[in-house]
Formats: sequence, structure tokens, C-alpha cells
Amino acid sequence: MANRISLKAELRSGIGRLKSRQVRGTGKTPAILYGVGTPQALSISSKELVAALNATKAESVLVDLEIAGEKGAKKHLALLSEVQIHPIKDKVLHVDLHEIDPNKKVQAEVSVHEMGEAIGVRTGGGVLDHLIRHVRVECLPQDLPSEIKVDVSEMNIGDSIHVKELPLPKGVVFVTSAELPVFMVHAPKVEEAVAPGAAAAAGPEVITAKKTDAAKAAPAKKA
Repeated sequence: MANRISLKAELRSGIGRLKSRQVRGTGKTPAILYGVGTPQALSISSKELVAALNATKAESVLVDLEIAGEKGAKKHLALLSEVQIHPIKDKVLHVDLHEIDPNKKVQAEVSVHEMGEAIGVRTGGGVLDHLIRHVRVECLPQDLPSEIKVDVSEMNIGDSIHVKELPLPKGVVFVTSAELPVFMVHAPKVEEAVAPGAAAAAGPEVITAKKTDAAKAAPAKKA
């Protein structure tokens, strides 16, 4: 099932780059909660956020969100939809959350990982091609898988596994086209080799032609 984390957030006023920079200066990460009514601008402790994200390697993460200062104490169930990372400092810059109803189906991207080594690679020198690394699924929040693991050890050269053949928990269906190939094992590439005799014959032939031309030109020059 999808990994689930708990976070506490605070309401913040104002949005934009300047406001976000000010929030980060206080040791917090700016966030936006979408999904129900007007989007809410939030701030989350950067330390708590990083710790929670490091605890899960899944891409589909459910968040039990508690917002301080909100009228009426209430917890929100949200799907972590986007995490912006600084390209150099490896620091979380911003997160987007999408509030969901626990009793309504949601759509989300789930990563696909291979398990084992294909027999066509191990014994035949083939190459495993991982064509699709994420598939979109639909299900109730509590049924959302954290990832999909596929055993490829029995795949031989020429074999393929399509979306419809991926293992799924009960209650989960694919939104991604079922006929798309996810894994394929290709035969090893064989480079065409030039025969040594042919290569040797090709070289002297050009040189001989040049010498013949020179020989023809020489007598004419003397005459």
C-alpha cells in the first residue's frame, strides 16, 4: 500500500517568490494545499518534512495533514503531488499537496521496478529494455500501491511484459493503456565484420590505379 506520513503545517499569508524566500529563511518550507475550495498557502517545518520524505522512497505518498490555526480542528488526507528540489543544494524548495476524500477513488502515478535478472540476459547476452517506469492507476486511497514490482527472471530473448500483465492489488485498475509494453528483452547486437581478404584487396586496388595513371602520364611528359 502507499506509504503514509504525518505532517503539521501552519497557514501563511501571501504567495510568490519573495514570500517563499522569507518562509525558507525561518527554517520552513512553503507548501500549497489544493483540492477542496480555495488553495491554502502553508508552511511546514523543513526538518520534519525532510525526515518524513527520507523515511519513504515511494513516489505515491499519502499525508495526514494537521493545520495549526485553522478554524475547527481537523485533519486533512492529501496526496503528495509534487516536490520541488533545488538542483544544486539538494534542498526541498516547495511542495504541492492535493486533498482527497478517503471514500473516493483517486488517480496517481506508481513506479514500476524489475526483480531478478532475465534469463535471456543471463544466458543469451540479451538486453533488458525498461520502456515504462511509471503507470497511472485508479483506486481508493487506502488501496494505492507504493510501487509495482515485476519478476523478469523468466523472460527470454524476444519476450515482453505489457501493462495488463503487471501484478496489481485488489481494487486497483490501470489508467495507462493496458497494451503498452513495459519490459522487452532484445537480442544482442552483432556488428558486421569486414572480411580480412576483402579489406586487403580494397587497399592495393586504389594504389594500383594511382600508379597506373602516373605511369601513363610519364611517357607523355618525356615525349
